[in-house]
Amino acid sequence: MTLQPGELVLLRVPFHQTEGGKIRPAVILLDSGDDDFVAAPITSRSRGSDFDVAIQMWKVAGLNVASTIRVDKLSVFAKDQIVRRLGDLAASDRGALKAVLLRAFTWD
Repeated sequence: MTLQPGELVLLRVPFHQTEGGKIRPAVILLDSGDDDFVAAPITSRSRGSDFDVAIQMWKVAGLNVASTIRVDKLSVFAKDQIVRRLGDLAASDRGALKAVLLRAFTWD
């Protein structure tokens, strides 16, 4: 399975200190072609961080509620944690995400 940047998926995310987990949405940032990928979590709770990206076209992306991408919480996930595909970010939301990623990873 090859994942594309900007694709939204539902993931089975395990709890860190106890058994079990939750199903959470995430946006794909990088798939290098092996068994895992890099993603940013998506949440319905905005903190107003400089690294939060509000998804303007959240219905088009396949989400049920207004949501925010948390660029400062990137993680590596195994592809077998994917429950299902949700959709894709609209071009305008991709642009906003790219701008925050560039700001987050540009060193002066």
